[in-house]
Amino acid sequence: MKYDLTQLISQKVNEVEIDSILEFTKDDDLLNNDSFKIAPVMVTGVVKRNEENFSLTLNYESKWTCFCSRCLDELEYDLKGEIVRSIVKERNDAEDDIVYVESAVIDLYDVIYNDIVLNLPTQVLCDDDCKGLCPDCGANLNSDTCTCEDEKIDPRFAKLKNLFTHD
Repeated sequence: MKYDLTQLISQKVNEVEIDSILEFTKDDDLLNNDSFKIAPVMVTGVVKRNEENFSLTLNYESKWTCFCSRCLDELEYDLKGEIVRSIVKERNDAEDDIVYVESAVIDLYDVIYNDIVLNLPTQVLCDDDCKGLCPDCGANLNSDTCTCEDEKIDPRFAKLKNLFTHD
């Protein structure tokens, strides 16, 4: 996702509008498995002149097809975010929120990809009250009833169960 900033650099315009659709490729680390799918990302934003440097503001929106962390049901998660960065010509390793541009063309693919990946939740639930899977039989407790025994006794302590019963 490359944008030419020649007119902005030559001061012919004060801002460049960004309105694009970004599709991630299978070459990206997270997209190499079939269980991780991100729909095409709608990207809008603007690059503005700020004295000698430029500022970048992007908004993105997409859907992430993933699995519930408890019951493993497939679900869609809304991805939305805003990216605000400075664009500079000289590299300064001390700052993380800067995009470097060496020529008049800026590539925003990595900026958007990294922001999405860093903001993905570590746990996604289909519902806050998701009951998950039965640890014994694997039944989805949200939709199925489990016939497993409720009382689980460690086999090492099974003989102690009858210690206090008087027969």
